[in-house]
Amino acid sequence: MSFSYRTTFLFLVLFLINSCETIPFLQDSFRGKLENPTTIPQIEGSADKRSRYEFSGKEIIISSDHPLASQAGMEVWKQGGNVVDVFTASSFAISVLRPHSTGLLGGGFAVIHLPAKGKWAYDFRERSPKMGTSSFYLNPDGSVISGKTLKGAYSAGVPGTVQGVLQIQKQHGKLPLNTVIAPALRYARSGFSVYNDLAGAISKTWPEMNPAMKKVFGIDNRAIREGELLIQEDFAKTLERIIENAEKEFLDGETIQLLSKYYSDYENFMTVEDFKNYQVKISDPLISSSWGHTILTMPPPSSGVHLVTMMNLYSEMQKRNTFPKGNIGEVIRITEAMRVAYRDRAELGGDPLFTTVPVSRLLSSGYTKEEVNEIEKKVVSGSWPVLKDEGKKPESYNTTHISIMDKDGNAVSTTQSVNGIFGAVQMVPGTGLVLNNTMDDFAVAPGVPNLYGLVGSKANAIEPGKTPLSSMSPTILLDEAGKTKMVIGAPGGSQIPTSIFNTLYRYLVQKENLYESVAYPRIHHQFQPDRIFLDPEIKDSFPQSELPFYQVQYIRHRAKVFAVTREGDRLIGVSDPKGEGVPLGF
Repeated sequence: MSFSYRTTFLFLVLFLINSCETIPFLQDSFRGKLENPTTIPQIEGSADKRSRYEFSGKEIIISSDHPLASQAGMEVWKQGGNVVDVFTASSFAISVLRPHSTGLLGGGFAVIHLPAKGKWAYDFRERSPKMGTSSFYLNPDGSVISGKTLKGAYSAGVPGTVQGVLQIQKQHGKLPLNTVIAPALRYARSGFSVYNDLAGAISKTWPEMNPAMKKVFGIDNRAIREGELLIQEDFAKTLERIIENAEKEFLDGETIQLLSKYYSDYENFMTVEDFKNYQVKISDPLISSSWGHTILTMPPPSSGVHLVTMMNLYSEMQKRNTFPKGNIGEVIRITEAMRVAYRDRAELGGDPLFTTVPVSRLLSSGYTKEEVNEIEKKVVSGSWPVLKDEGKKPESYNTTHISIMDKDGNAVSTTQSVNGIFGAVQMVPGTGLVLNNTMDDFAVAPGVPNLYGLVGSKANAIEPGKTPLSSMSPTILLDEAGKTKMVIGAPGGSQIPTSIFNTLYRYLVQKENLYESVAYPRIHHQFQPDRIFLDPEIKDSFPQSELPFYQVQYIRHRAKVFAVTREGDRLIGVSDPKGEGVPLGF
């Protein structure tokens, strides 16, 4: 679609939103799916879908998980903001709009590249509170207390979203806090129409919600339904306090006092002191090179290093002629790269302040060649392991991502989350905020899988003040001239790194356009369960009979990719057609 046509579409959308924010965004119109694959899968009706999920401009593009979050960013851009103001506005807005995915009592990461100033990696992920120890989640006999890290007050880590976003805004933003939070405040106070995904999440978790949460997400003692108006009064009051008090509100302000009062009924598991001790971690991004680009991604405890490992392993395997030809050879290369990367994640991944993560070795050419030598032996000998059958993997994939880039290459890639659907499924009374359940991202015990079927080791054991291992991998790519080329990331639990890999593979290796690269059916392997997961659309292309050396499961890939790329003097943004978001820009 031409830029002028898309600009007209944008202003039409904004007119409808501003005229009546209760108008539903016609869920069926903003949801895409792939159908009727040929032997080599194609995107059915791609031209029509691209008109909804792709946007081209020259000044700035934001790709987010909800139209109103993208609008919030564009609103502050029009008021003279920069990419960090856009990031701040859309971050607060998405917490109001997707409370089942993210929130102000969650956490996240952000990679920021401002060519005239520098590069940063911000870790505002949740931390284990002082009372958070491994033994707290175990029975006297050492067995795991079922569900304690999954739901309820004890499943929450000390949140960092507000502290992180405010610190980034203070250091790099231009506009005052009341201006950048204004859209989120409006969405909370005036309400918005409940969309399909949110209605489904509310209905699914309704029986587990505490009374304060049911009051917000219910009408007449039943779950709010699609198309009904969701107003969040207490959330609006919390935003007003943040505008007034800034970072002090999450040190010992009223919001934290209300949270402390809530936890007085739960052994004071989280206290005001935990918030006073919380520190946003600022570092350089993890910088590496692969596939002809410089890659800026989050260092551990993010999984950025494992994303780059996948890319390096694939490249080394591509150089060797011992692999089968054609599509089957590609599946083997991709799958084995993923298997090794997720094995490393399970065995080595954790908070670098508590354990040693050998990043330099994992990214070294020597390590890459060693691992590919082992894969090659397996391929040449045909000695593939005999796999036992395993149950289906969990399908709760929440979290959100925002990608932003402007014409000067200023870029933000941020992934934020409350972990599972509605996190702990507990709202702190008086705040309108839902607790995360990020304690489940720790390895509660070696070999015990978490919500997403991932296992971990002692390196990711629960300890006070520790940050759990995360699949979130916000990433920025620079071209050979050092100019910002691409901003990318995804929500989707364990499938985040492989979703980004799949998209980069199609865009950088297969040279497809950005929309098709994001929408294309995906391959996923996460070491445990030892199984390859394929989108149903590629079942005809890669039937089990042609992959006898793998246990294969055809299942919908749940992660969603949000990306912006620069092509010549144009910026192109894509929001994954699996979701509700749309990219916007100028």
